[in-house]
Amino acid sequence: MSAAEFIEELKAMSDVEREKIFATLLENPEWREDLIDLMTIADRRNEPTRSIDEVFKDLNIDA
Repeated sequence: MSAAEFIEELKAMSDVEREKIFATLLENPEWREDLIDLMTIADRRNEPTRSIDEVFKDLNIDA
């Protein structure tokens, strides 16, 4: 099942079914961390980007 198919399946579920799925995911520390990472990525999707060279220069790292 692709991610898009999974999302469509989630949308088709009742609120109670979705809550059970997410409650199960949150019980597992690794899955919870993955969900937080995915939410952070989604929140920051439209932020400007910088090249790794710029970051290294700002941090005074020779790469």
